Amino acid sequence: MLRYRQVHLDFHTSGEIPGIGAEFSKADFQKALKLGHVDSITVFSKCHHGLSYHDTRVGVKHPHLKVPLLNLMIEAAQEIDVKTPIYISAGLDEAMAFRKPEWVARSKDGKGFSPLRAGFKRLCFNSPYLDYLCAQIDEVAVMFPGHGLFLDIIRSSPCWCDTCVSGMVAAGLDPEKDEDAARYVAVVQEKYFERTTAAWKAKSPNTTIFHNAGHITKGNHGVLAYNSHLELESLPTGGWGYDHFPVSAKYTGTTGMDFLGMTGKFHTTWGEFGGFKRPAALDYECAAMLAFGAKCSVGDQLHPSGKMDESTYRILGEAYGRVERLEKFIDGAKPVAPVAVLSVESLDAAGVGSHADVLPDEGACRVLLEGQVPFEVIDTGADFAKYRLLILPDSVRLDAGLAAKVNAFLDRGGRLLYSHKSGMEAGADAFALKTSMKALGESEWKPDYILPLEALKDPVVNTPFVAYEKAMRVDAGRGRVIAEAWKPYFNRAWNHFCSHQHTPFEKKADYPAAVHEGNTVYFAHPIFTLYRKLGQPLYKNLVLQALRLLLGGRLPIEGTLPSTARTSLMEKGGKLHLHLLHAVPVKRGESPYNSRPVEIIEDEIPLHQVELILETSLKPKKATSYPDGASIPLKSLPDGRVGLSVDVVRTHRLLVLE
Repeated sequence: MLRYRQVHLDFHTSGEIPGIGAEFSKADFQKALKLGHVDSITVFSKCHHGLSYHDTRVGVKHPHLKVPLLNLMIEAAQEIDVKTPIYISAGLDEAMAFRKPEWVARSKDGKGFSPLRAGFKRLCFNSPYLDYLCAQIDEVAVMFPGHGLFLDIIRSSPCWCDTCVSGMVAAGLDPEKDEDAARYVAVVQEKYFERTTAAWKAKSPNTTIFHNAGHITKGNHGVLAYNSHLELESLPTGGWGYDHFPVSAKYTGTTGMDFLGMTGKFHTTWGEFGGFKRPAALDYECAAMLAFGAKCSVGDQLHPSGKMDESTYRILGEAYGRVERLEKFIDGAKPVAPVAVLSVESLDAAGVGSHADVLPDEGACRVLLEGQVPFEVIDTGADFAKYRLLILPDSVRLDAGLAAKVNAFLDRGGRLLYSHKSGMEAGADAFALKTSMKALGESEWKPDYILPLEALKDPVVNTPFVAYEKAMRVDAGRGRVIAEAWKPYFNRAWNHFCSHQHTPFEKKADYPAAVHEGNTVYFAHPIFTLYRKLGQPLYKNLVLQALRLLLGGRLPIEGTLPSTARTSLMEKGGKLHLHLLHAVPVKRGESPYNSRPVEIIEDEIPLHQVELILETSLKPKKATSYPDGASIPLKSLPDGRVGLSVDVVRTHRLLVLE
């Protein structure tokens, strides 16, 4: 069983640096872990430089290692009941890249790597490097029995080394075709999973193992069997942003596997020496992990001297002290979600077309997060009957099997919100769903405009507003038009244009923008992609109004929370757990590592006098705030819902209704 308060202690250390581990002290190490309230720390056997931090007959020991660092860390941690999973860099190994350049992955033009470029080189798992890696895994399992294993950088890319080219030819694939090379990657990846997992389990069968690819691909169930648990790498300040983790967690929670959220103590991303996250940010990130069903892991990087950084563990201790007080209350809680988003990303794994664009997923999830709607992200194998409402965002095309599954969901009374090309056949612009609407192809207008009618009316804007992506032209059939599309005078072109951007609207178009039919609502525009790209609240409000329409005029959680707040509903032992989260991320500068915006949380901004109305079948009689045990005013409403009054929310508050 995973522990709640983990540290991932990076130690990627150049062979040119002297005195490795010279200042390591057991007392200093233990003091830092206690200060940080840490109960598990991932420590290094081999880093990206390909160097080992213990005696080895297989690998390359760091030339300036002064003490057997891994051995000493494990011994020190065990004395204070801190677990020590062991890290091995799998996909990167600088030592072998220079000793065996033929093992380095090659691009299509035959190039391997430039020795003059500062940066790691990816090794090919289809080369003899895999034998070397498995021998290292075997050695660690024997030398350090009873510990878990973390294998890093396992995502493969197309490779044209001699082994891969000959392997493609033998498999009947054409190395000159990029799509065939991409297909062969899956073969190589599967071989990697099978051999490395077998090497570990042969000598260490009852311990944890995790293969880190930096992302848990939705719908790819095959890789789950090779992992004992999952770790969701998501550094908000490193380019992921603060909505990446919740979306990933909303899917991972459906797999039934124990999982960690993984952030970093850094101001930017991995490998930042002397970078520090503000305490308010780390507190929020750890609270979000608990709220969305995960346990916590925070990345740090050890100085080459082996001396732990006191400031890091003092900051971490503030967040982990709170986690420690909460974990006994929330352990074992499961998500409660009336709404599900069928992931566009997951369709690749199901073989329904190619869906590299994940903007629809991200847009849909942002709408729901900002609207405080409890939801899960699901793949095509999920049980749709668990949910009241299903969202198919923008490009969820349906093969025969998936169409039958969605139609069966509708026949049982399920609600459906779908948009643009969702609900259409996998290979044609024709609806695969039971609907009287007819698809007539893509609109010629870009942009056009949306005018919500009474059912979707915006509280502020009552004129047509711009939609920057083309709509699908549809005949509404027997459906009720609930938003009109308005066309411009003309598209912007060299021979006719108007103003700085686009042409104003002229009149109502010959196709609708939104249609309500039975227990479904259809948006003709890629409304979720639009929201993800532009963040226009008018798009979000359209979707939330449509959800209200489909759910009987109300959302599962309503009240006075701002869009910067997040909620999560969990259930444990017949009690309902309502997590309230609040922080205001801001973008300040960009990372020098990858030029991505640095999104930070610096200040705790409390919410006062929060009023909530909650729809639940549990009929709670009282509400309590944890870990403080304060009673929360609760009242039963005539419509069957429950009202709550919360005096203040400071970053995170857990309310238990029973």
